[in-house]
Amino acid sequence: MNELIEKYFKGNLSSVEKKQLFALIEMDVNLKKEFISTQNLYAVSSLLPDKEDESRALPKLKQFKQKRLERTAIHLFRHIARYAAAVCLAVLLTWAYMKQPAPPADEPVIAWQELVTPPGQRAMVKLADGTTVWLNARSSLRYPAAFAKTERKVELDGEAYFDVEHKDEQPFIVSTEKLTIKVLGTEFNVHAYKGRNEFNAALIKGSVKIYNKGHEENALFISPNEYVELIDNRLVKKEFGNTDFLLWKEGIYAFDDVAFTEIIHKLELYYDVTIQIANEKLSTYQFTGKFRQRDGVESVLRTLQKVYYFRFTKDEENNVITIR
Repeated sequence: MNELIEKYFKGNLSSVEKKQLFALIEMDVNLKKEFISTQNLYAVSSLLPDKEDESRALPKLKQFKQKRLERTAIHLFRHIARYAAAVCLAVLLTWAYMKQPAPPADEPVIAWQELVTPPGQRAMVKLADGTTVWLNARSSLRYPAAFAKTERKVELDGEAYFDVEHKDEQPFIVSTEKLTIKVLGTEFNVHAYKGRNEFNAALIKGSVKIYNKGHEENALFISPNEYVELIDNRLVKKEFGNTDFLLWKEGIYAFDDVAFTEIIHKLELYYDVTIQIANEKLSTYQFTGKFRQRDGVESVLRTLQKVYYFRFTKDEENNVITIR
């Protein structure tokens, strides 16, 4: 391993050496590949995957590496093959932003990373400040290898649970497509997938404020056991008692008296599949149940069949399920 790369990931590089390393990476393709490979290994070590998930993942590694390169150098591997089968594989999608203007020698070079989870999987990462983040399926988190002195900012596309390390002088900021969340130290869940109208946040511990970008003065504060949802471009605050909706962190999707159409919507989102409902009668039914994430969308549907019978077929080529 290149000596500078090894020192970088051990946190032993000076700002001058960091500048030198990134300049060399830009000029040497092999060195860039070595840097990315090393970064992936360090990211993997921060996960706590389920043993069974890991055993299922290893045979898919070679296949996964060849799937869908649909990102530029700034956003590598955003879309993963829908049959990628491991939590630990998600962290192989990290990437350092190295094409920024070189800062003065006395300023640190900040490397950015991106963690992406494939459909039907989840992942966990511990950030440089000690904050722990769990990512749900088809989610991505952009975060720096080291935070700035004045704030700790990350960017989220998808659903994540944050257990934020408390720092009075360094607020933690979660930026999403629609809204921004700012905290000092707390635990909360955020559901904010890009390109969708939904946004909600649930606070477990501490306090947070939520606001539109650039309008922090109009922030809405929420307290523990409060839930905020964006409805018609307006934040609506509610209380919650049951926390089963957070079981996705443990690999379980829980629905409590939820409309069939809403369950289907979540399955489409989490498993990256199109589901067409030809049986309109099902839309009037409510379902309650818990399903293991790793069992897949068809297993969930087979379980739902036991409550109100229906038939379904899957078009593998087009990735479409039709319910009749």
